[in-house]
Amino acid sequence: MLNRTMIVNDNNLLLMIAEMMIRSANFAEETIKANDGLEAIQYFDTLIENESDPSCNAPEFLFLDLHMPNMDGWEFLERFSEKYSTYFPNLKIAIMSASVEMNEKQLLRKYPMVVDIIDSPINEEILNGIISKYFQANVKAA
Repeated sequence: MLNRTMIVNDNNLLLMIAEMMIRSANFAEETIKANDGLEAIQYFDTLIENESDPSCNAPEFLFLDLHMPNMDGWEFLERFSEKYSTYFPNLKIAIMSASVEMNEKQLLRKYPMVVDIIDSPINEEILNGIISKYFQANVKAA
């Protein structure tokens, strides 16, 4: 089980479903939710400003929608790469979308923290796959 995960999505129903699945699959102890990239950036800003070690309370995994109002996933990825990746080098991000175009997949290669593209909504099989693929060696027993 991870300590923290974050979901960034403007669809409240998908946020609710993801949070319920994360809880029922024992994926993470805490789920942080943001309705767009700007809210997520503000969360990371708060960690940097208020923590002596910002990474200690950071999510270990982030589910990111690409298409949102205010600040979309693309702008979030750009800002995170520029300012936050040095503070949170271990954060892994999965793009959570109903559809990702081939050209978007190519563009995502620019961001090393993006480790996966998953279909929305998430389910227990996807969550278990993430744990075994990216965290098996360093997760707490559930």
